[in-house]
This record gives sequence, structure tokens and C-alpha cells, in this order.
Amino acid sequence: MALSTGARSQTKLAYVVLAHSDPQLFGRLMKRIANPSVSCFVHVDAKSPAEPFIRAATGIPRIKFVEPRLRVMWAGFSQVESTLLSIREAINETGDECTHIVIISGADYPLANNEEIIEFFQSRKRQQFIRRFLVADCGDERQLWRVKGRHFRELADRFTHKRKPLYALEQLLKFWPRDIPTEFQVALGSNWVALTRECALFCLEEAERNASLKSFFRPAFGPDEMFLHTIVQNSRFVDEASPVESYVDITGPGGPFYYGNVHALVPKVPIVDVEDAKLIVKNRGCKLFTRKLSSELSGDVLDYLDQVAGVAI
Repeated sequence: MALSTGARSQTKLAYVVLAHSDPQLFGRLMKRIANPSVSCFVHVDAKSPAEPFIRAATGIPRIKFVEPRLRVMWAGFSQVESTLLSIREAINETGDECTHIVIISGADYPLANNEEIIEFFQSRKRQQFIRRFLVADCGDERQLWRVKGRHFRELADRFTHKRKPLYALEQLLKFWPRDIPTEFQVALGSNWVALTRECALFCLEEAERNASLKSFFRPAFGPDEMFLHTIVQNSRFVDEASPVESYVDITGPGGPFYYGNVHALVPKVPIVDVEDAKLIVKNRGCKLFTRKLSSELSGDVLDYLDQVAGVAI
């Protein structure tokens, strides 16, 4: 169901929400970010039933569930495809009053209240939040192999019996590495980015126009941490983003948590200890969200985050 004309014109901020588990936490998140100036575009992984998420959002306005739903595989290109599909919905259903499209997951939670979040983006209308480093310059062969290797993540999810033979094949193919393109710079960072509506539209158009870009990233490992970053890095919008950063090892727990954009990312997840949450809030600076949380394990943390933001659910 499309948003009403009034909702489109009032939308100052659009969320793309990528959800696959914990409908109860998703519902709490939707209530928390609900606002007359906000619209949400939710993609529920096709491996999960949609009904619990729809029920969890019952009565919350300005939410659209994105169709078709895609089967999203961890570290696979379907992560990119579900993101692009959801951005397309956000573009189609909002107008120029919408300054930014913010990508979050159903396991995220705000560190600030809605007024602060909206004002943050309203005061930075030309800024892209997409921190990154250049893969070719990082000096880490493990990161280079993410794009030089051929990874078959779409054929089997992790922790399944089909992964072992596919992993063996990926290792065998190391003897025939792919070339890194010279016509564009490959950039990598956290996939939880916030882009202006204009930049997000450009990324969609570039993805549709540049077939070689998609072909290159399709067999990559974790392309959702590179695809949008690479498009922005090689576009005029790079001048609206922070400069390329030095490489910090991202192979440990939490992946590229250091490169958080509007998220205060931490390697220890799920966040279940209030003392850990207090430390995140204390050190958040201008960060607006954190992740990952759990409705079952993070109840006290969620209550604390509501309290410090001065809101009640």
C-alpha cells in the first residue's frame, strides 16, 4: 500500500529497514521512530514469515512493507538487492522535502529521540554519511580477497551443511583470482549508511546503468559493505562525504564497527548489559543509533535507552 499524498509531502526523513528476525523488537523500534515527519520502508527477508512483522507494526502510521520480498543470504549480493529495492520504494514514495534515506536494521535502536534525529539531518542537508577505506590500498590480503575471490554465498546460508563444499570450491578458485577493476576505486565500510535523497537516487540509477559494476560485486564477499560505498566514492557526491580513511583491521568480531556512520557500533553483540549501554551512550557523540539488540535478552537495555532519550513506549 502506497503512502498518502500528505505523508509523502510531510516526510523529512525516510528509513529503509532491513528485517529478518525478532518481530517484537522490530515493533518496538517502529513505535520508537514513528513521527509525522518520518516514513519507513521495510523489507522482510523472504526466509522469514512477514505476518509477525506486519502485526507488530499494526496501528503505526507511515510504514510500507516492500514487495517483492527477496531471499536474503548473509554476505551475498541479495543483501545489496534488497537494499536497492527498498531505496527505490523510499524514492518513489517521498518528495524533495525528504533530506536523507537512512538504512537501519530491525535489530537497531535509537540513542536519541525523534526530534534530535530529524534535526540532525535537517541541519546537514547536503551531507553523505558513508565512511570508508579503499580496498586496493588497505594492505590486508583478507580484504582484497573479498573482491578477488569468487564467493558462492547465494547458494547456501552460513552454518548449513552445504557451506562446506562451497567453501572448498572457493578455496580452490584462489588459484585463479579475479582482477580488481582499474576504472573505479573499490571502497568498503559499514553498510548502515545515510544518504541524501539525491545521492540515493543516483546510486539507484548507477546500479541500473552500470551492468559491469553489478557483475563485479555479485560474487564478492559481503558486497553490501562495498556497493554503495564504491558508487559514492566514484561520483560527484564524494565531495559531500567525509574523506577516505586509513584502514583499521575489521576481521575480528563486529566487522567494520569502527566505520560506523550514524550508528555507534560495538563488536560485542547482542547488547544485553545496561552498563555496556551506558558506555555506548556516554561515548556516542553525534551517533544516533546502536545495534544489535534482542527483545528477549535486551529488555533492561531498551528501557534504559528510552529513559535517556526522554521517551516512553
